[in-house]
Amino acid sequence: AMGTSNETSAFGNVISPWRRNDGGNAPLAPGGSSGGSSAAISARLCPAATGTDTGGSIRQPAAFTGISGIKPTYGRCSRWGVIAFASSLDQAGPMARDVRDCAIMLEAMSGFDPKDSTSLDLPVPQWEAGLSSNLKGKRVGIPREYRMDGMNAEIAAIWDKGAEWLRDAGAEIVEVSLPHTRYALPAYYIIAPAEASSNLARYDGVRYGQRNLPDGAGLQDMYAATRAAGFGPEVKRRIMIGTYVLSAGFYDAYYTQAQKVRALIARDFAQVWEHCDVLLAPTAPSAAFGLGENSDDPIAMYLNDVFAVPASLAGLPAMSVPGGLDSMGLPLGLQIIGKPLDEQGVLNAGLAIEERAGFTARPERWW
Repeated sequence: AMGTSNETSAFGNVISPWRRNDGGNAPLAPGGSSGGSSAAISARLCPAATGTDTGGSIRQPAAFTGISGIKPTYGRCSRWGVIAFASSLDQAGPMARDVRDCAIMLEAMSGFDPKDSTSLDLPVPQWEAGLSSNLKGKRVGIPREYRMDGMNAEIAAIWDKGAEWLRDAGAEIVEVSLPHTRYALPAYYIIAPAEASSNLARYDGVRYGQRNLPDGAGLQDMYAATRAAGFGPEVKRRIMIGTYVLSAGFYDAYYTQAQKVRALIARDFAQVWEHCDVLLAPTAPSAAFGLGENSDDPIAMYLNDVFAVPASLAGLPAMSVPGGLDSMGLPLGLQIIGKPLDEQGVLNAGLAIEERAGFTARPERWW
């Protein structure tokens, strides 16, 4: 499931139900890694689905397919039964066609689970009952560091429109600073592979997953054959990166430094809440790309997480709601990031955007 395109699954590609309006029929990525869920909801195969978000894997697929999805505060939803990728980042959450359905799903999914050591032992708020698009008295922060050089003009335009919609809902728009944002992506791509390397070490053919046992193989041969056959190229790439940054001589240079950067990013967010109640940003730097377009360029693929990763590193609730279509007729998402445990504030801001965006577009049936 790793990656932002859903081309790395053992079951093959997940194909988005959306198509560009240029007359072609090129298959598009549904986002990742919860792209199976996003494609199913967008295609009206189901009203809602679960997703897991490590560095944007609920929000980015939601943006790519024109649906809503929320990553709650780290620890809100149990991850028991989910194969661990990066344990300090992984968070389950709901995906649905609108904000209200996300609130209903989140209430059902949240709560303490003694089987998950990261689960928060807190009462579950009534998020659906608390939904309100009236943001009078609320302040919405626009992080200036998210407005990056060479930013897609259509993404910038929908972001500006989102700010106007929230102002119309009664909110005050303020510019804020998250100075360590530019270090979030490199820190994430050290921390996440390091934890993946550790977590996936258990899939060695002894107790979990598949077992490949060549004729006359010893224990080491079984390990090698099982892991060679059981992991795809992207997972192997991340395991190798993670093993490298955790190795003797490199642990302090990479992993320890990345954790220090993570602490600075979390501190940036903690300080910014003195000036605003929620943050508004794009969900992804582009609309959906074609399957195969970025598969030979892992860096281009990783850059797709640039707006989603900071909230994951800080464990904050964050949501994507559809804001409109680009010139090719593809959905663009807006992201709301909230204070720890303030899913209500995130859902309410999402509802305000949803009501004003009036997004009713849906993929034309071609399948």
